[in-house]
Amino acid sequence: MKNNKKLTKMKRIFIYIYFVVTTILLFISCREDIIGPNNFATNINEPILINESNSYSFVINAQYISINVVNNTNFNVNTSRISITIVDYSSGYVSVRIIDEQSNNRFSYFGNDDEDFFTQSLNGYVPASVGIKAVDFSGKLRIELNRTF
Repeated sequence: MKNNKKLTKMKRIFIYIYFVVTTILLFISCREDIIGPNNFATNINEPILINESNSYSFVINAQYISINVVNNTNFNVNTSRISITIVDYSSGYVSVRIIDEQSNNRFSYFGNDDEDFFTQSLNGYVPASVGIKAVDFSGKLRIELNRTF
């Protein structure tokens, strides 16, 4: 009888430890990578791309960079908002476009100066991809596309 009580107590301790460890691992593994509002990529010409469900972020600290990329997005909603920021601009230009699921160009932006915070709603279509073209661009660029409710 005494051994049964010890086994029961040990099972309770084991279950408690298992629950605590599982909970800690769950919180650690659920952390999302978030780029703070004033945190631009620190390495020159090495963009940071975060492309998740209904959320897209592209950040680069550029120095005389010329790129032409198209990134597919993971959107499944037809209400979103794009925000573009350019700081410490010194040369070149950047253009951004949003393409829908039918390959139609639905939004265009051209930047060749500092842009404190440009934002626009994109409603009525699912943004399927983001095209970014930069020619001899120097500055810090942030592009964010997020679902709206």
